[in-house]
Amino acid sequence: MARPDNPPRMGAIRDEDLERWIAAFRGPLIGLLASWGADWRAAEELAQDAFAEAWVGRERFVGRSEDTSAVGAWLRGIAWNLHCAAQRAGERRAHPLDPSESAPEIEADERRALLASAFVELDAPHQAILRMHYLEETGTREVAALLGLTPKAVEGRLYQARKALRQIVERRARAGAQGARP
Repeated sequence: MARPDNPPRMGAIRDEDLERWIAAFRGPLIGLLASWGADWRAAEELAQDAFAEAWVGRERFVGRSEDTSAVGAWLRGIAWNLHCAAQRAGERRAHPLDPSESAPEIEADERRALLASAFVELDAPHQAILRMHYLEETGTREVAALLGLTPKAVEGRLYQARKALRQIVERRARAGAQGARP
C-alpha cells in the first residue's frame, strides 16, 4: 500500500494519456523552450523530443497521469534537460527572439508589426508567459503546471506582461505621433 507522502510509480501510462498530454502541453512547451532561447523551429523539435522522451521513460513518472501539475513539471524537466543538452552539443544556435519568429504567419498589418516589435522589447519572463498563453493558446492551468506556479500567479504575471506590452506600444505611438507633427 502506497503512503500519501510517497506516491506510487505509475508505469501503466496509456496511449490516451500521451495524446492528452500532447494536446494540453505542446503549445506551452514550445513557448517555454522559445523563451529559453531556442528559435521557433528548434523549440518545436525539442518539444517533440520531450514527448518522445516522456513516452520512452514513462515508467519513471511518479504520480497520476491526470495530475496536470505533476505532468507539467515532469515535461518541463525533460524539456530543460533536452534544451541544455542541445546547447552543450552545439546542435542548435540560441539567439534573441527575432520579431519574424515570434509567431508563425504574422500578418503584415501595422498593428501586428507594432505588437511584434514591442514584444521583442519585453523581458524574457514576460515574453514567455505571453507566448505560452496567447500565441500557443494555452490555458492558465497548463501554463501554471509547466512553470511550477499557481493559476492565480500565472494570471498575475499575464496582467503584468500585458501592462508592460501596453506601455511599450503607447510609448512608441506617442513617439510616432510626435515625429509626424510638422
